[in-house]
Amino acid sequence: MTPAPENIISLEKERKEVLPIIAALIAAVAPHVAGLPLWINLWCFTMWGYMLARLKTGWPLPTAVIRYLLTFAGLAGLLLTFRRGIGGDAFVGLMALMAAIKPFEMPSHRHRMITILLTYFMIITSLFRSDSLFTLIYMLFSVYVTTTAMVRINSPGASFSRSRKLAGTILAQALPMVAVLFLVFPRLPDSVFGIQDPDRGRSGFTDSLQPGRISAMARDNTPAFRVTFKENIPAPEQLYWRGIVFEKFDGSAWRPAPDWETVPVPSGQLSATGTGVSHTIIMEPSNSRRLMALDRPVQGPPWAVLGNRQTLKSRKKIIKKTQYTVVSQLSESGNTGLTSPIRLAEQILAGTGPRNPRTLALARKIAEKEGTTVEKARHILDYFRENPFVYALNAPLTGPHPLDTFIFDTRRGYCEHYASAFAFMLNGAGIPARVVGGYLGGELNPFGAYLIVRQAYAHAWVEFFDPDRGWTRMDPTGAVSPERVLVNPDGSPSGSAGQQASIPMTARLKFALDAVNLKWESWFTGYSHLEQQAWLAASGIIRGNRAAAPALAGLTLAGLALFLFILVRRFRKESTPADPVARAMGRFYKKTEQAGMPPRPGQGPADFAQMCTAKRPDLANDITAVMDLYLALRYKKEHDAAAQAELTARIQQFNPASPPEKEYS
Repeated sequence: MTPAPENIISLEKERKEVLPIIAALIAAVAPHVAGLPLWINLWCFTMWGYMLARLKTGWPLPTAVIRYLLTFAGLAGLLLTFRRGIGGDAFVGLMALMAAIKPFEMPSHRHRMITILLTYFMIITSLFRSDSLFTLIYMLFSVYVTTTAMVRINSPGASFSRSRKLAGTILAQALPMVAVLFLVFPRLPDSVFGIQDPDRGRSGFTDSLQPGRISAMARDNTPAFRVTFKENIPAPEQLYWRGIVFEKFDGSAWRPAPDWETVPVPSGQLSATGTGVSHTIIMEPSNSRRLMALDRPVQGPPWAVLGNRQTLKSRKKIIKKTQYTVVSQLSESGNTGLTSPIRLAEQILAGTGPRNPRTLALARKIAEKEGTTVEKARHILDYFRENPFVYALNAPLTGPHPLDTFIFDTRRGYCEHYASAFAFMLNGAGIPARVVGGYLGGELNPFGAYLIVRQAYAHAWVEFFDPDRGWTRMDPTGAVSPERVLVNPDGSPSGSAGQQASIPMTARLKFALDAVNLKWESWFTGYSHLEQQAWLAASGIIRGNRAAAPALAGLTLAGLALFLFILVRRFRKESTPADPVARAMGRFYKKTEQAGMPPRPGQGPADFAQMCTAKRPDLANDITAVMDLYLALRYKKEHDAAAQAELTARIQQFNPASPPEKEYS
């Protein structure tokens, strides 16, 4: 659409107003660059690059037809990219496409203000990526840049430094209100309006443990969760993080059997031989219900259940960073009374059919040795220890009998290869056994005294059933690569800081930043609706009852209404200037507006006079005289009472409804 003549602005003015807006858009989209498809990033770079070149060279704006074509092309690309599911990434992508094209159609003040509002909305979407301290600091910076742009387009005559100062003042005035709203505005158990992003988060484990699944995670060094301990950190050989149990096997992949019983997490009764270890986990979004805990959990958060395989599950998927406290019983064996191994070995062997016959025969031959269940399990484990097996990442199992290939041919594998083969051999020997998936180890942050457990530390081990001891943990990886228990896959020591003096400076800086951010997240992310209710009750603001939340919401809305009322009163007061010159010019502008010549936002006196005389040549002398007096009074250093009186008189006699009766010279 071609802009109306009054909406056409000069290139010089466009530089003053559009350039800050483009800077604000770039700052708002920047946090999403890593998560957006490459073509959307290039799209934004191209559109904004052309706009910046236009401000330099005066190139023409794209016509309406071209803008429509760009819009349709962007939407088509978005649908093709996210055709499998519309989630948070698709929404952010749509916002980025709109932000890229919007600078092409900002002919009027209204369009530029709409773009500013779009930018504020884009800034909020940064929380889709992260709610870390650093993200919030950057969002504050982005809000400052956008507010500066807003001040700039509403006060183009002001200097850039004054615009920045005013933007900073506005933000400083808003921060106390932000803090109050954070503390007292009713928090929801889920996300706002109950919207959940199904694409957010990823889990180290799926419901299928296939060869190569865990070894593929070994290259992912992002944190899976962080752990703080109430007392001392357990020894490295006790840092097994339990997440999922696999009890079905088809000869190649393991799958979990459905829990036939789940119970609320018990109150933490420990056995006489066990040691209770309380630890708090801040878990990254996993898009799964599984909760990690030290092997084996006996007490957990009230919103979790304990499965009959002694794994914790949340009642809802973990789609945001979640903090919870668990008590675990550190014991390599135990019979919880919740599970039954009856016929488990027969069921697993039946599930594999005729696959892996050589491995099955080997297991049965080893089991012919005399001994208890534990001794027979150790005999099978010795087979891995005494033969030239290699602990390696790239070793997929192939062929119709993948375990036979692994045991007798390649003898190279990662933890899932050894756990799968060992569990199958135990069942072949008549000893019920299953595979447990989770993590092993953890890197100590020396600045925060907590462990960082990364996706790369994913691990699988085996539990077999001993009639005397119950389900007993035995890790075949430790037989092949004993150092894996003491050293994390990335080379860092497990569960201890090692020699702090040997930690490189860059690693120290990362640890320090991670510790600061964890403190923030423990407070910010952990401030749930339950925490809020507890804090309000403890502070005596509102006693816990059914009316507390509605009353709090009402008080908050009343506070907001009072805040808006004060703002409106203040702006109304400021709109009536005490300056007599400004007050007189206010009356002048009101008369021209009634005559169909309203000033445009940000329009200077000279431009306004030129516009009015073009529309009403009969008023040219009066308007020019008023404007000359106004400019002289406004920019003259000394006060001129005579000129002020003449300005007031001319404006009082100014009557744009009919031709002037008297001329001034």
